[in-house]
Amino acid sequence: MNRTILFVDDDQNILDGFRTLLYGKRKEWTCRFALNAREGLEYIDREQFDVVIADMRMPGMDGADFLKEVERRQPGAVRMILSGYSEMQAVLKSVKHAHQFLSKPCSSETVVATIRRVTDLKHILDNEAVRAIVTGLQSLPAMPDLYIRIERELKGSEPDLRRIAKLVEKDIGISATLMRVVNSSFFGFYEKITSPAHAVALLGVEALKGLVLGAHLLTEADASGVPGYSIGKLWTHSLQTAYCAKVVAGLEGGDDDFVEGCFIAGILHDIGKLVFVTQMPEAYRPVIEQARLGKGPVLSIERRELGVSHAEVGAYLAGLWGFKKEVVEAINEHHSPEASAHGFGMGFVVHAADSLQHEIDQGGTYVFPSIDLDWLEGVGKTDRYAVWRDACSRHMEGK
Repeated sequence: MNRTILFVDDDQNILDGFRTLLYGKRKEWTCRFALNAREGLEYIDREQFDVVIADMRMPGMDGADFLKEVERRQPGAVRMILSGYSEMQAVLKSVKHAHQFLSKPCSSETVVATIRRVTDLKHILDNEAVRAIVTGLQSLPAMPDLYIRIERELKGSEPDLRRIAKLVEKDIGISATLMRVVNSSFFGFYEKITSPAHAVALLGVEALKGLVLGAHLLTEADASGVPGYSIGKLWTHSLQTAYCAKVVAGLEGGDDDFVEGCFIAGILHDIGKLVFVTQMPEAYRPVIEQARLGKGPVLSIERRELGVSHAEVGAYLAGLWGFKKEVVEAINEHHSPEASAHGFGMGFVVHAADSLQHEIDQGGTYVFPSIDLDWLEGVGKTDRYAVWRDACSRHMEGK
């Protein structure tokens, strides 16, 4: 399918660079280039675009205001913003009208891969109900500085695992969390891990990024707007679900990338709840109150009261933050594995892990949905559920 893409940047050299690096995609992608927001909006009024990429800093109308106008005129376009690493945190907090962020300078591989990923995720990023929730927020949860520094190192010309380990070591809180996690029974390392460098080498960078983001967001959030809600318990559940997902994926013969993806999606599967609790507590309090009274699973009450669930909002954020397509889809599908086109894929593994964690832990008064037995049978795993449960129970007993 031919895609139409608009680039807007006030630097002619950058536009020429994009034009050159994407020349080889001309049969697949139709690209337009504008030197300022005004020219960009003229293109928007003439053509329909699948993807719009704008620089954050432009004279007159900046990238944030430009994308806000793009959203109004072409709400179906995937909107991306270009910014330098030095301003990334401020951009993430303030730009509500962008689906994705790209750091400058970008390699051709990064640009092409990002465009492919966001167009593949269009069904998630273009969800009107989710977009209405997210664009109504004053700010989005911000990624931790450590995460951004790790990303910067990875995108450098010669990324170095030792430098990444040193970055982790400087963050005492993340280092302590990392040591606790890798020395738990779930990872099954035969020797005690005593340094962040060793932990980073054993975990892998992608799993490290998931842990850094999850630990930062789910241990430092303020849930005071929803009395009695425990962010600590949400983090424990998320981490144990990640453990269970890792166990299930490993038992079913998943390769390293699949197991790692399941682990990351497990950590982040409930990140949408964090948005509800911290960014819109007044609207979310009735959801929690009804859940505590046993009036149904949280997911069902969210959809009834808010028109959208934490699964969809969490997937939207994961897509915004640049996680792999499979991880984003797994977060989106963790309560509805029947929506997956992958059969026994990451979405189903996280669904199973989420159900197993609730079944084994049995804490609190909430009503939690059990595993989808029809789907379990459909993917030929009915006889495996008891095996997964036993393995996860043994690990959780040693947590």
